[in-house]
Amino acid sequence: MGRQILVVILLLAGCSLARPEPAGWERTDATPEQAANDLQACRQTAQAKVDRDQLVSQDAGADPTSQGTLADNLSQYDAEKRVKAMTRDCMIALDYHPADATTP
Repeated sequence: MGRQILVVILLLAGCSLARPEPAGWERTDATPEQAANDLQACRQTAQAKVDRDQLVSQDAGADPTSQGTLADNLSQYDAEKRVKAMTRDCMIALDYHPADATTP
């Protein structure tokens, strides 16, 4: 059991290195303040969606096994990844690109 937990932790740590979050977002017609406001709005929207989904899952009894802390940690990790992905998608939909991305 301890070995399985270690493997899961190592896998999660490796996954977090796969796609670093951009240092900032840029759009040719946006000021830094506007970019910061758009990013905050995207994050808040994404967090609200994930929070709502988690409440629905809890109400539906999504974890009948009651495995405890490991399952809770994995669920939290998944939620954080979903928030980051939704935030990224939102910013891209607003025509932003990561500031550290190279442009051709």
